[in-house]
Amino acid sequence: MDRRKIVMSAVMFAAFAFAPFANAAEFDWNGTWSGSGSNGRSTSIQIAKGKVVSWKSNGDTQKIASSSVSKTRVSITHAEGAKVPLTPKADGNVQYNWKGSAGASSAVLTKG
Repeated sequence: MDRRKIVMSAVMFAAFAFAPFANAAEFDWNGTWSGSGSNGRSTSIQIAKGKVVSWKSNGDTQKIASSSVSKTRVSITHAEGAKVPLTPKADGNVQYNWKGSAGASSAVLTKG
Protein backbone atom coordinates (compact mmCIF):
# COMPACT_ATOMS: atom_id res chain seq x y z
CA MET A 1 0.00 0.00 0.00
CA ASP A 2 2.82 2.42 0.79
CA ARG A 3 4.44 1.66 -2.53
CA ARG A 4 1.19 2.44 -4.34
CA LYS A 5 0.95 5.84 -2.61
CA ILE A 6 4.54 6.64 -3.57
CA VAL A 7 3.94 5.75 -7.21
CA MET A 8 0.70 7.77 -7.35
CA SER A 9 2.40 10.74 -5.70
CA ALA A 10 5.25 10.59 -8.22
CA VAL A 11 2.82 10.45 -11.15
CA MET A 12 0.81 13.41 -9.84
CA PHE A 13 3.98 15.41 -9.17
CA ALA A 14 5.23 14.78 -12.71
CA ALA A 15 1.88 15.79 -14.22
CA PHE A 16 1.84 19.11 -12.38
CA ALA A 17 5.56 19.82 -12.63
CA PHE A 18 5.80 19.33 -16.38
CA ALA A 19 2.37 20.64 -17.46
CA PRO A 20 3.68 24.16 -18.30
CA PHE A 21 6.33 22.67 -20.58
CA ALA A 22 3.73 20.67 -22.49
CA ASN A 23 1.74 23.84 -23.23
CA ALA A 24 4.87 25.79 -24.17
CA ALA A 25 6.02 23.06 -26.57
CA GLU A 26 2.86 23.64 -28.63
CA PHE A 27 2.95 27.45 -28.35
CA ASP A 28 2.76 29.36 -31.65
CA TRP A 29 4.84 32.55 -31.41
CA ASN A 30 4.17 33.65 -35.00
CA GLY A 31 2.03 36.78 -35.21
CA THR A 32 1.90 40.30 -33.80
CA TRP A 33 1.86 40.58 -30.01
CA SER A 34 0.74 43.87 -28.50
CA GLY A 35 -0.30 45.52 -25.25
CA SER A 36 0.45 48.36 -22.86
CA GLY A 37 3.20 48.14 -20.30
CA SER A 38 3.12 49.11 -16.65
CA ASN A 39 5.10 52.21 -17.71
CA GLY A 40 2.19 53.32 -19.95
CA ARG A 41 3.99 52.65 -23.24
CA SER A 42 2.36 50.59 -25.99
CA THR A 43 4.38 47.64 -27.24
CA SER A 44 4.11 45.63 -30.44
CA ILE A 45 6.36 42.70 -31.35
CA GLN A 46 6.03 40.86 -34.65
CA ILE A 47 7.32 37.30 -34.99
CA ALA A 48 7.28 35.42 -38.31
CA LYS A 49 8.72 32.04 -39.25
CA GLY A 50 10.29 31.71 -35.80
CA LYS A 51 12.14 35.05 -35.93
CA VAL A 52 11.56 38.46 -34.34
CA VAL A 53 10.75 40.71 -37.32
CA SER A 54 10.02 44.00 -35.56
CA TRP A 55 9.57 45.62 -32.16
CA LYS A 56 7.80 48.93 -31.62
CA SER A 57 7.32 51.00 -28.48
CA ASN A 58 4.77 53.83 -28.68
CA GLY A 59 4.88 53.38 -32.46
CA ASP A 60 8.64 53.91 -32.68
CA THR A 61 10.71 51.10 -34.16
CA GLN A 62 13.20 49.74 -31.62
CA LYS A 63 16.72 48.70 -32.57
CA ILE A 64 17.26 45.00 -31.89
CA ALA A 65 20.81 43.90 -31.09
CA SER A 66 19.87 40.23 -30.90
CA SER A 67 16.86 37.97 -30.54
CA SER A 68 15.98 34.31 -30.30
CA VAL A 69 12.76 32.32 -30.44
CA SER A 70 12.42 28.91 -28.79
CA LYS A 71 9.42 26.78 -27.92
CA THR A 72 9.32 28.15 -24.39
CA ARG A 73 10.62 31.73 -24.67
CA VAL A 74 11.44 34.70 -26.85
CA SER A 75 14.46 36.77 -25.87
CA ILE A 76 15.19 40.21 -27.27
CA THR A 77 18.14 42.46 -26.47
CA HIS A 78 17.73 46.13 -27.39
CA ALA A 79 20.67 47.85 -29.09
CA GLU A 80 21.10 49.93 -25.90
CA GLY A 81 21.23 46.80 -23.71
CA ALA A 82 17.69 46.39 -22.34
CA LYS A 83 16.62 42.76 -21.95
CA VAL A 84 13.14 41.66 -23.00
CA PRO A 85 12.00 38.09 -22.36
CA LEU A 86 8.55 36.90 -23.45
CA THR A 87 7.06 33.75 -21.92
CA PRO A 88 3.78 32.01 -22.74
CA LYS A 89 0.88 32.11 -20.30
CA ALA A 90 -1.72 29.39 -19.85
CA ASP A 91 -4.43 31.61 -21.40
CA GLY A 92 -2.56 31.89 -24.75
CA ASN A 93 -1.21 35.39 -24.11
CA VAL A 94 2.44 36.17 -23.33
CA GLN A 95 4.16 37.83 -20.41
CA TYR A 96 6.45 40.69 -21.51
CA ASN A 97 9.16 41.99 -19.17
CA TRP A 98 11.43 44.87 -20.11
CA LYS A 99 14.46 45.68 -17.99
CA GLY A 100 16.91 48.41 -18.90
CA SER A 101 19.21 50.88 -17.20
CA ALA A 102 16.36 53.42 -16.92
CA GLY A 103 13.94 51.05 -15.19
CA ALA A 104 11.62 48.16 -15.87
CA SER A 105 8.14 47.47 -17.19
CA SER A 106 5.91 44.47 -17.70
CA ALA A 107 2.76 43.70 -19.67
CA VAL A 108 0.57 40.92 -20.90
CA LEU A 109 0.66 40.93 -24.69
CA THR A 110 -2.14 39.51 -26.83
CA LYS A 111 -1.94 38.15 -30.34
CA GLY A 112 -3.72 40.26 -32.90
